[in-house]
This record gives sequence, C-alpha cells and structure tokens, in this order.
Amino acid sequence: MPQLPTSQKLLLALAIAAAFALPGCKRAGEAIAEKAIETASGDKVDIKQDGDTVSIKTDQGEMKVAAAQDGGSVALPADFPNDVFLPEPRTVSSAMDMGGMKAVNIATSAALAQVSADVEKSMQGQGWKREMSMQTSADSATLIYSKDKRQAVYQLMKADDGSTQLAVRTGGS
Repeated sequence: MPQLPTSQKLLLALAIAAAFALPGCKRAGEAIAEKAIETASGDKVDIKQDGDTVSIKTDQGEMKVAAAQDGGSVALPADFPNDVFLPEPRTVSSAMDMGGMKAVNIATSAALAQVSADVEKSMQGQGWKREMSMQTSADSATLIYSKDKRQAVYQLMKADDGSTQLAVRTGGS
C-alpha cells in the first residue's frame, strides 16, 4: 500500500473502525469503509470482515487487521516468524499483517524487566543481533534486532498494575 498523508491515514483508521463498529450491518459497514478508503487513497478497495479480522485489498496489496473485543485475544498472523520472541502467558489485543510486515500488541503479566531480559536472551539465542537498546524511563524500553535483512522492534511499557504491554513489529527489506 502507498504511504498516505496524515489526514488520509485518519480517514483510513475511521473506515476500519466503522467496519468493526457495525457488526449487525456487516455488508453496510464494509461498503462504508470501502468508499471512505477509496476516496482517501484513490485506489479500488475490497474490504471483507470475518469475525474480529478485517481484510483490505487494493491493487497495491493486502492488509489484515484483527482486534480483540472486551479484553479477549486474537490469533497471531499464521506466518508470524517463529524466531521472533513473544512472551508467555500473553494476550494478543491486536495483530496486523501488511505486505510482509507483521505487528502485534500484547499484554503479559510479567514485569517489564523480566520481559526485557527474556527478549534479549531469546533473540540473541535465535541468532538476532541487537542494534539498539534504549530505556527512556523505568517504565518503558525499546529494543531493536536485525537478522538476515529482517528487523524486529520491541516497544515495552509498564502497565499500572505492574504487567507489561508490548508492541512488536517485524519485517524484511
């Protein structure tokens, strides 16, 4: 998919939200979202909703977004790399698959320091090279790894209850 200006990204986000917000009117929600995205991007768009997953297809490619409802968990993308560490236990609140780039948002009961140490040990054990480690406060950290023209980015944040929220993105060049 092409890079969109901020105003068009907002419209795209609203269109996706509309598709999720109208579960009782699935076809109507898809049609509204398709029209909004077509207007914003100038591309022909096909949107399909299947449960908690919305697929958006254009001539440029396909994007799939899954978002959990009411504290639930969604499945990881089927081809999420098995050499990219994800903590256990975990709840996957959202997952996105866009042209080879995967992004997941995860919650785990483990403390941030433990998750950070587990990421480091596992990723290096799987042959990943740490490119950057930055702790901006006691409550957040960013870790970046590379391997075979791929990159994995972890953004960790301590939740109010002491658990950890993670945003994990991975893809290749």
